Amino acid sequence: MAAHTAVPAMAAEAARTEREAAPPGRVRRTLDLLGALARALFTAEGAETALPAADPAEVRALLIELGRLDAAEHPAGLPAALAAFQRDAGLPADGVAGGRTVTALTRAARERRELAALGLLAPRG
Repeated sequence: MAAHTAVPAMAAEAARTEREAAPPGRVRRTLDLLGALARALFTAEGAETALPAADPAEVRALLIELGRLDAAEHPAGLPAALAAFQRDAGLPADGVAGGRTVTALTRAARERRELAALGLLAPRG
């Protein structure tokens, strides 16, 4: 008979330990926090606010590499060149290098380098 009463007692102890280890409110708050973090990192709107500001020198270098900006161009021409790139990439053409714009710039530059490495890139000019 003692074995029959020990099993429910062990189950009750396990349930009590589980409740103490992770109260339902704490689990819910943790899951809510993880969900908010995932939305911030993996959605277009979240990427704009979660990513740090782009380095203007890097944005300029990418635009020059892509043939979108002349290296001799005054830095004041950067927003116009960036807006033109954004328009062509189907992004809001605001001339600001947000997360989606920087992602599109780096992707375009990588693709250009890959084509050049394969000898499939037409010469400029």
